[in-house]
Amino acid sequence: MWNLFGKRSKENNLPEEKKPDLELLNGNCYECEFCLTVQSLLGQTPLSLEKCPDCGSPNFIPLLIKNYWLYKPLGGGGMGSVYKAIYYNNSDWEFAIKILPRDRKDDSFLIKALMDEAAIGKSFGKNSHLIAVADYGQSNGEYFVALEFCEGKRLDQVIDMPEPINQKYVLLWALQLLSAEKQIWDAGYLYRDMKPQNIMIDSDKNVRLYDYGLCIDKTKSFDEGSDVVQGSPLYMPPERIVGLEENMSSEIYSIGMVMYHSLARKTYYTASGAFELAKKHVTSLRTSKVSAKLPTNINSNIANILDKMLPRNPANRYQSFQDAAIDIRKAYENL
Repeated sequence: MWNLFGKRSKENNLPEEKKPDLELLNGNCYECEFCLTVQSLLGQTPLSLEKCPDCGSPNFIPLLIKNYWLYKPLGGGGMGSVYKAIYYNNSDWEFAIKILPRDRKDDSFLIKALMDEAAIGKSFGKNSHLIAVADYGQSNGEYFVALEFCEGKRLDQVIDMPEPINQKYVLLWALQLLSAEKQIWDAGYLYRDMKPQNIMIDSDKNVRLYDYGLCIDKTKSFDEGSDVVQGSPLYMPPERIVGLEENMSSEIYSIGMVMYHSLARKTYYTASGAFELAKKHVTSLRTSKVSAKLPTNINSNIANILDKMLPRNPANRYQSFQDAAIDIRKAYENL
């Protein structure tokens, strides 16, 4: 049986993650993770590693933003950082909190981008394959977005695991991504940032899509004269590169590229630079079908589906999420 998450912690004697003590945090104190000495948060630098004065071990210093205690870094980049958090009066309520970089937290451009992303994500409502925006705003000078916390692995991490991904899971995840995309479309937007790094595989082995920073009103999904092409060149549709309007078929193309990567364990295109990679999407001549580059063990129905998802000409692709889902569901049921 394909095992995505390995053995449980109790089976391999690994300690389960210890949450901070809420009573201590709400009293402006924390417990050293190593010597268990209670220390004061006063005078400490939040979101930094500080040495315990008793044992010298490093401890991450929590920060309270609105009703959320941020206590563990989860990742981030130039546009923001994400931290695991618990609710201030219930440690069972877990969140992922996105805030701005420490050196740019007053940057008006980043503030607007973060708040726009949060408002758009909130408008999507509930979908079991979207990570929901629970809360957002400003508290004590910090702009933040609170997302529901999802335990799991990113799809890029799953692809890099030694064992190949079961083909049936790739089809299931494609159906779930189409469901998430339809929810976004029905709310009036295009997602525009489909890539393995934005896809969580949860503990039940289902897809959860997140990061709504590149979502755009579906009536304005074309280049308005900007010199910047947003998105990952490895997965973006060719029409974005040349500034043409995007629609459902554009998102289907990107899902197809993610499916190909998951099955072949490499991206369809490779190039040393983003510009050369983008050119390949538009100008390279395909001497055979996409399916011809897949490993020989890939089911023929899946190969045929990818040939319908990945033509460079949008008119030759599936035109709706429903049309793509019909064929993918049939392949899933017959595998």
